[in-house]
Parts: sequence; C-alpha cells; structure tokens
Amino acid sequence: MIEKISEFDKAAVLYINNRLRTRLLDYFFIGATYLGSDVFALGVILGLFFFPGRNFNSFAAAGALSLFFTSITVGVVKFFVKRKRPFEKLINLNSIKIGVDQFSFPSGHTAAAFTLAATVALLSSSSVISLIYYLLATLVAMSRVYLGVHYPSDVAAGAVVGTSYAVVVHFMILGRV
Repeated sequence: MIEKISEFDKAAVLYINNRLRTRLLDYFFIGATYLGSDVFALGVILGLFFFPGRNFNSFAAAGALSLFFTSITVGVVKFFVKRKRPFEKLINLNSIKIGVDQFSFPSGHTAAAFTLAATVALLSSSSVISLIYYLLATLVAMSRVYLGVHYPSDVAAGAVVGTSYAVVVHFMILGRV
C-alpha cells in the first residue's frame, strides 16, 4: 500500500512539474503558498479577538490552540518520518523552494491552512465563508505540490492533521462541534 502511494506521489509531482508548469502559475502558486504560513493563519485567528460586534475570543483561543497543537504535531512527525522533499529525490525537478524546512511529511503549510479553514468553518454560520476558506486551504495544498516541495500524500496528511485538531479543540473548549 505504501509503495503504491509513493509511486502515485512521484508520478503526480512529475506530471505537474513537466506538463502544467507556466510562469503565470509559478507566480500564482508562490502567492498562494503564503496563505498557509503559520504567521498568516495565526494573524487571522488572533484578528478574531478584535472583530467588532460578536465576541469571538473563545473561537480565537480555540483556533490559536489548534494551530499550536498542529504545529507541534507536524514538527514531531517530520522529525520521526524524515521524508525527503520531492526536489531532493526526483532528478530534474524544477522546484521553487518557498517555506521549506528539512523534511516533507506532513505539510506544515497545508496543516496550518486547514486548521484555519476548519476554525473559520466551525465559527461561521455562513456556508459560503466556510467554502471560501476550504478552497483557499486546498489552494495552499495544491501550491505545495505544484512548487515541488511536497508530495500529494504530504498535503493530504497535513489537511487531516489541521482539520482534526481544529475540530477536537473546538469541541473541548466550546463543548460543541
């Protein structure tokens, strides 16, 4: 099973890198990848403390705590798994190395983006706003694969980690999902 996932990962990264790369998409995905930085996600979450009208302090606390646990988990898993990034393993891969640390699995940018998306979705009564944040998180995941710094399984794992922590922490702090 792991071998099949690994083969799919390599094939997907190489296909995207060899068939879909354009200068315009390079710039687009460079911009998109920044939406998954911990700093961006934390900035949005902490911004809830100052949102006029409703009191979002408990949501912001849940989001910040979720992001904290997500970041710790991603770091620990990367330390133990030690998966090399696509640009380190695949010959002749054109990568744009933005926001990379030493290891690939799971994607920290994707985890942060999905933590933010799930936090907003749990907070918002608007399905449109929730959809927008999940689409942006998906765009971050796509950017990481497009830029050649992650495999599809890295971003899938990051999405699961980020979403899971947001839901669990939200439930623990606010007593509901």
